Amino acid sequence: MIIKCTNNKDFNNLTLDKEYVVIDEQQEYYVVISDNNEEITCSKDRFIVIRDSKLIQKIKATINELNYQIRSDGKDIKQYEIRKNSKGEMKEILIKFKYNK
Repeated sequence: MIIKCTNNKDFNNLTLDKEYVVIDEQQEYYVVISDNNEEITCSKDRFIVIRDSKLIQKIKATINELNYQIRSDGKDIKQYEIRKNSKGEMKEILIKFKYNK
C-alpha cells in the first residue's frame, strides 16, 4: 500500500506530501520507512491512501460482499466450507452464491 503524508507535526523524519510504502498496517496505525530509513509507527490520520495493491483491493471487495451477506442473514449464500491444513490452520474458505445468471 502506498500512502501520502498529510500531517508531519512532531515528526521531523516525515516529509509533508511525500509518499511512503506501508510495511505493516493495524487498526489505528501504519508502520512506514521514514526519511532516515528507520521503521516508524504513525497514526493513520497523518496519511491518505494513494494506492492499494490489487490483492488488497480484491480482499476489500470480498469483505464488503460478506458484510452485505451478514446484514442480509446470508440470503444469497448457497454453500459455505472451510478447509484446514494438517496443523488445523485455515487454508481455504469456499463460498458459493446463488445469484442468477
